Amino acid sequence: MNKIKSSQLFALLISIRTFSVICMTDLSDANAMAGAAVSIGLQLLAAVPILLLYKDNSFSLKKELLFGKFGKILYIVFFILWGAISFSNLWEVTKSVYFPIDSSFSGALILAAICVYTASLGIKALSRASGIVLGMIILSLIIMLIGAYPKAELSNFVPDADFSRVIKAAVRDFCHSGELVMMFILLELVPKGRKKALTSFFIGKLVLTELIAAIEITVLGKIIGISDFPFFSAGAFSQPMSIQRADAVYMILFTLLCVVTVTVQIILCTIIISELLPDLKYKSLITAVLMLGISAALNSLKINTAPITGGFILLLAVIIPVIMYIRRKNHENKKDIISYTASDNA
Repeated sequence: MNKIKSSQLFALLISIRTFSVICMTDLSDANAMAGAAVSIGLQLLAAVPILLLYKDNSFSLKKELLFGKFGKILYIVFFILWGAISFSNLWEVTKSVYFPIDSSFSGALILAAICVYTASLGIKALSRASGIVLGMIILSLIIMLIGAYPKAELSNFVPDADFSRVIKAAVRDFCHSGELVMMFILLELVPKGRKKALTSFFIGKLVLTELIAAIEITVLGKIIGISDFPFFSAGAFSQPMSIQRADAVYMILFTLLCVVTVTVQIILCTIIISELLPDLKYKSLITAVLMLGISAALNSLKINTAPITGGFILLLAVIIPVIMYIRRKNHENKKDIISYTASDNA
């Protein structure tokens, strides 16, 4: 199994988070910003048992995953679902924002083919490319900040956060934080620097989320209420160039982030499927086809996936790791007791 560096893990997770943030249709306000901060703080606490598990070099997720094969199937289902949601986000954005393609479906097929090919190169190749994507994220934010500075109105920000709305916003943010589940699996591929990578990720995640929200609020003002995708609307209003073509940067960023997000899901699925069905061929292609099919169904039925993904994230990134850590500690304590009793009898 390929290993990746802690810095590459950071870049992958930030890329996935950024894709979720720029695809959000929820309005940014003081409640959303406070809720995101609460959610990210709780996610950091939830990551502690995961770090403690991986702190022990003898820990093997492949051998010790809770529920065995059924547990692995749960993770496969989640990754396929998250990939499907990513394709749905692609379709929805291309309906509201100009893209140089004739149809959203054609774009999804092309992107799916790219993701399957990229997944065939392995996680190591993708993690190397993630550094370029991270640089693109930083460049895009710098361009947006330069453009937003003369147009931003601080009076548009009203600090009237309400407790119940903050809690709702925190729950909503958590339901969009699928990278927590990916983090749990990807950490096994990182030989060292896990704590540093996760600490940097949560700090970067907080800064990124709050910065984009602040730009959207101060630049768009009341217009944010009629915006389908606030990030792209803020980008359109924050043109720092006289030729007014900074939008192209955000389109490129969006496409790259979609490829990274979907490819990570495909790679993680193929890794786990290989453990369950090692002789199965065309795993990446089958996974991509399932994602596209489910995405089409979600779009057709207009299903709200937030409660589903939220439940999966809670189970797969919080409850299962906590149970695994408690079970592992109990097993270690029993071994210590047996060892102490044996030595005492001797």
